[in-house]
Amino acid sequence: MYCTIKLISAFSTLLMKTLVVLFFLFWSEEHLRNSMHPSTHACVYLNLFDFLFLLTQIHRGMVIYICFFRGATDDVLPKMVSTLLNLRLCESTSGKMVSVSELPGSLLIVPQATLGGRNKGRAMQYHNNINKEEGLRLYSKFVSLCEKELVAAAAASATSGAEVTVKHGTYGNRQVLQLDTNGPYTHLMDF
Repeated sequence: MYCTIKLISAFSTLLMKTLVVLFFLFWSEEHLRNSMHPSTHACVYLNLFDFLFLLTQIHRGMVIYICFFRGATDDVLPKMVSTLLNLRLCESTSGKMVSVSELPGSLLIVPQATLGGRNKGRAMQYHNNINKEEGLRLYSKFVSLCEKELVAAAAASATSGAEVTVKHGTYGNRQVLQLDTNGPYTHLMDF
């Protein structure tokens, strides 16, 4: 496994202003051999800030936090995108669980290197993360694949007039999230 993704899903409005999010993860030796971490979260409304300037926002859809580990390659990206866009994690207006592609909904993709952290004593270390240049390349390709697949799914959908966008954070920068959700409804996935 070369990537971890955290998925966050939400279906109603509950204001959660997030300045700092700390995840406590307990790693096994098998997990440390993995190289990618994605995570998802569906949302109702989200703003992403970079140094207090509004970068982007989405409405109903899914937030994907992603971290690439050493050894990650392009080969796994299509499977990741297909899995993430087709998992039934979103609630339709009828209450049925559907994928973000079926909703149709938007995506916000946030690079989050801290998902690859490992505690050593009382500090966190990130030695298993991919180098910054290769991580940026994989992140950019992942975003492009998500855009292509989600836009194609929306075009094929019977739902007319639905706004579908893929937004993303800036790789390597500290960012602030403001998220409206009825969660937490978070899933951690390894690829």
